[in-house]
Amino acid sequence: MAGVLGLGTLGTPSVQAQSASSYGLKPGKPYNGTRLKFLICCLAAGQFAQLSKLTGEGGEFQKLTGITVQWENTPYGALQQKELVEATTGGTTYDVVAWVDAWGEALKPYLLPLNSRIKADKINLKDYPNAYLQASTDSKGNIIGIPFRGHPLVLFYRKDVFKDLRLPVPRTWQQVVNTAQIIQQRKPGMVGLSAMYGVSAGQNLFSWVSMLWGNGGDILDKTGRPVFNNEKGVQATQLYIDMLRKNKIVPAAATTFGETESSNQILQGKAAMWVGWWWYWSQFSDPKAVAPGVLNNVGFAPAPGWAGGTTQNYALVWPVGIFKNAKNPDAAWEFIKYVTNTNVQKKVAANRSVPAEADNTIVTFSGMNDPKVNAANGGIPKVGAQALRTARTLPQVRSWAEIQSVLEVGINKMANGADVKATLDSMARDVDAIQKRAGYYQ
Repeated sequence: MAGVLGLGTLGTPSVQAQSASSYGLKPGKPYNGTRLKFLICCLAAGQFAQLSKLTGEGGEFQKLTGITVQWENTPYGALQQKELVEATTGGTTYDVVAWVDAWGEALKPYLLPLNSRIKADKINLKDYPNAYLQASTDSKGNIIGIPFRGHPLVLFYRKDVFKDLRLPVPRTWQQVVNTAQIIQQRKPGMVGLSAMYGVSAGQNLFSWVSMLWGNGGDILDKTGRPVFNNEKGVQATQLYIDMLRKNKIVPAAATTFGETESSNQILQGKAAMWVGWWWYWSQFSDPKAVAPGVLNNVGFAPAPGWAGGTTQNYALVWPVGIFKNAKNPDAAWEFIKYVTNTNVQKKVAANRSVPAEADNTIVTFSGMNDPKVNAANGGIPKVGAQALRTARTLPQVRSWAEIQSVLEVGINKMANGADVKATLDSMARDVDAIQKRAGYYQ
């Protein structure tokens, strides 16, 4: 759950008085007294904690609109199921919902299309990464959610080590391998790269899909059939597994690593590189979280691509939308406009008054390139914007949860020594059966 969100305990950012029109909200408080319920989790995540205060009792949003919002702090592990139950049973408890991109296809039929509202309020969709919009759109082309919280993948690296060894920052996975080998030869005791191959909510797929997409491969074709076991897929997967088993630039224990364990290798000064979500920068720059030699020595760059191919990394996003059975859809739209407004998001992202409360997350390109946001966050928002220009989202299929399980277990088997081609073929047969059961083809 921490890997999807990034957690901390947050205060409220300092707020200057604004008018409703400055956020695109309706004047005159037409929904004064309305109480909304927002189905969400994890209020310890910095952005969520700040926004929940801004939209709660006495917060800026309530003062501007008269609307109060109750954020449901559901445990992350229970959120997807709770959302599905609310949607499929026709519940009216909640007005607004946020979901992780890969969950979307199961929820979208039960959410209101937002196209007419977006047009009426002149929401600039071009300011959002394509990957975020793909995850927020249904199969008919309707916008079902507005991007709310999102993360690109970046390459974190030890600036002092790279400077000492006069190494350029790698731009491809092949360069990552070569660079890691040099570091291990010249810095005995330091691991070149930390990575994650354990079975942990699909986390071992993040770098794999980067290699797969960069090499011109894919998970599913346009008809929904598995294609990750073709020649391109085998090449990409072999490189991913070879980093661990052949080149040995990754800790042997990485077969059990998820995000927490793999990121700790950087935090503790044991590894020179790691590819992960951009929000980890707040940890790597926190003197209470890192080893003394690591503080102020962690740099970042867009996650690598494929030599001779392209750079296409996974971008994770939480869209926010309105249930079809919502009691207060118009007031809910005012709330969505507020929490996704770039000026509101910039205010939150720039709030670093307490280090433990920092959260650099922001979803629009204009926000990511804002000078104040970058000054507050060491420049990583601008690097995230670079990464998001070519990023992609995971397949938007109803069956993704089952597919993910097959893929992450298969990756782990290969990391533990199973043959790459044979395992990919077995995984493809399992995914084919899943897709047939789901009705994508016969």
